[in-house]
Amino acid sequence: MTRRREPSVRGPDLRTAMDVVAEGYLRFLQAGPEPATDDDTKAFAAHHAACRAALAHLTELVKLARQLGSEAPELEEATAMLVEARAALAAYEEDRDAGEEQC
Repeated sequence: MTRRREPSVRGPDLRTAMDVVAEGYLRFLQAGPEPATDDDTKAFAAHHAACRAALAHLTELVKLARQLGSEAPELEEATAMLVEARAALAAYEEDRDAGEEQC
């Protein structure tokens, strides 16, 4: 009878994943929507949704790392980035909602 192996996630792999997601998010965020689509609201909305998805991915990686008992400094950096990004998204949503009310 073969003994069943338990899945294991190693800490450095999570840190690498968090770095990849965070770097990709920042690169994508700075790039903005595709060129020549400045007034294309669909492109902007898609870009905004993609940024939110990247933040959700990073959030889940941080939660997983914490559940596995990690207390690495990278978690604090990722958490700070998430807090700042959520505040920026909330401000954007408030501005957008206020703009819709004025129309």
